[in-house]
Amino acid sequence: MAAYYVVSEVLTNATKHARASVVRVDVEVEGAILRILTQDDGIGGADPGRGSGLIGLQDRVETLGGHMEIVSPVGHGTTLLVKIPIDGV
Repeated sequence: MAAYYVVSEVLTNATKHARASVVRVDVEVEGAILRILTQDDGIGGADPGRGSGLIGLQDRVETLGGHMEIVSPVGHGTTLLVKIPIDGV
């Protein structure tokens, strides 16, 4: 469910804010970690500190014991890496 929410929020942000024409989503399991990497070709400049949906996403990921990294230079798209621990692996 967490993975769905992450990907859904990323696609929503890419559509509403980033003006992206391409979004790449890679999901894989590394040991006991679910790794979600998303990249878009939008305008960049995403900043969770500005009160966007990224704050809620980061809070949700951290509540699950995970970690989120954002790289979003202005004019060069956004890359988001989310790692969430999973049980049963």
